[in-house]
Amino acid sequence: MPAGRFLLLETPLTPDAEIELPPEVAHQARDVLRLGIGGTIRLLDGAGGEYPARVIEVSHKRVLVRLGAREEGLPDPPVRVTLCLGMLKAAKFEVALQKCTELGVAAFVPLLTERAVRDDMSEAKLRRWRGILAEAVEQCGGSRLPELSSPQSLSQALSDLPPGGIALFPWEETREPSLRTALEAAITQAGAVERISEVRLLIGPEGGFSTGEATLAERHGARLVTLGRRILRAETAAIVASSLALDALGAGVT
Repeated sequence: MPAGRFLLLETPLTPDAEIELPPEVAHQARDVLRLGIGGTIRLLDGAGGEYPARVIEVSHKRVLVRLGAREEGLPDPPVRVTLCLGMLKAAKFEVALQKCTELGVAAFVPLLTERAVRDDMSEAKLRRWRGILAEAVEQCGGSRLPELSSPQSLSQALSDLPPGGIALFPWEETREPSLRTALEAAITQAGAVERISEVRLLIGPEGGFSTGEATLAERHGARLVTLGRRILRAETAAIVASSLALDALGAGVT
């Protein structure tokens, strides 16, 4: 199905039911996708399922669709990947949210670090970010809406890693190992990729992590790794690290 024909509802759906699309979703179907009666879309429930849907009524007041049977959506990556990203200027942080959702990141944690942008985390901003995640899921045809946590300190993000989880800490002062090498070694040590419960990527803000933060990460068991000799912008590093990790885990994104 062409990109853009997936729409997220985040609500329980029932096979064979007739439902009226919420206003924003109806606008997308009617005015952006230009669907008329008989047109088809796939509705995502944000929890792993998708439903084929056929338009049976369309007007300026409402769009009514009939649902087909529930189908399993795009499979999740074999291991949960969480991106903990130092707070950036809004536009750059939003780029990372969008692109890493498209790649398959399962959860995002904004990090409060020494060099992070200090910003007002209003409910309006969190709603905007959740909207960006939803649009990215629709764009890529993903089946599950990523989690978005409230901002955390670095120590918080490092301390609650579940048993079997791995924390990777790309830092510009590190020369080896590479992120891929470290993750592949961890998979070998675990015996199977399925035995890794989570891969947590910790990416610094503009200006990077401090030496003290790198030391803190090591004390918590994080593995300091490199993304290469080039110094990347924070949002670029987030995308590169997510792509490398997901590919090494067998998600096939590169």
